[in-house]
Amino acid sequence: MKGGEGLVVDVVCGFHNHDFAETLVGHPYVDRLTKDKKTMFIVMTKTFVKPTNILLTLKERNEKNVMMIMQVYNGMNTYQKLDRGHKTEIKHLMMLLE
Repeated sequence: MKGGEGLVVDVVCGFHNHDFAETLVGHPYVDRLTKDKKTMFIVMTKTFVKPTNILLTLKERNEKNVMMIMQVYNGMNTYQKLDRGHKTEIKHLMMLLE
């Protein structure tokens, strides 16, 4: 609306325009890690465990886990970004080399 007073949604049809998913494989809600599994994930990432072994370990601990390898890579990338903070990759490398 004008002046930033709100948002108007015009519903044309009250039904979904697609079928529901058969499985939730790859869905972020299902693939999220609990606090203890996240801690285990970080420890394995710090000790340079291969991503495939991280995924296999997580799946062995929970047989209902539908996590895919891409979520492991994304999680490792997120952890590395948090670890280096505001520094760029090169500045972080230089700090480690010093």
